Amino acid sequence: MSDDYYTKDDFADDLAVDESRFDRAPDEETIERVVSNVEERNVAVHVFDDGESAREHLRDQLPDGAEVMDGHSTTLEEIGFTDDLEAEDGFDYLGARLQEIDDDEERFRARREATTADVFVDSVNAIAESGELVGANALGNAVGAWAFAAESLVLVGSTNKIVDDWETAVERVREFAYPLEDARAEEVYGQGSVVGKLVSLEHERVDDRTQLVLIDEPHGF
Repeated sequence: MSDDYYTKDDFADDLAVDESRFDRAPDEETIERVVSNVEERNVAVHVFDDGESAREHLRDQLPDGAEVMDGHSTTLEEIGFTDDLEAEDGFDYLGARLQEIDDDEERFRARREATTADVFVDSVNAIAESGELVGANALGNAVGAWAFAAESLVLVGSTNKIVDDWETAVERVREFAYPLEDARAEEVYGQGSVVGKLVSLEHERVDDRTQLVLIDEPHGF
């Protein structure tokens, strides 16, 4: 597994983000309540004890011949799933195609089209105990797939992203995940990030479209 990525520990001390409020380990009762509340929103939930078992499940969600795309995710990097995407074992990883496009306008069009992938894998920035799943990114190319574009949506989250309610989930995005992502973007791209588009998944109208892969160990921002 590649270790060429940044984690929370690379930036948290310098940024003084509030880990005691936004990066806690919930008890079993809280996790069970979250699972029930997310499922009531027509989102299937699969709970795994560790990243490796979640990674195996994610690999099983990629059918032969499918077009697959992802949003950048430190969680997916940490559990090794980005390596699986780049291996393209039987499926077409659209992210690899994007990297081959030199023309800016053509690449932008391709990124827009990639939101309609057969399977789109992304991670959440916050999970409310009431069941809402909240995510954000600068351009909207990732969260654009959440609302409608992707045929199948696979969201990954770890239990340290669970917070008390929807309002706190939005605060977690702005006050915890965003500062960390901003610092990462500055290191990787030479420019910071913004909370450009923020999405709250509150109910899935399409049966069997969306699932949450919940990892019971800390990951990501």
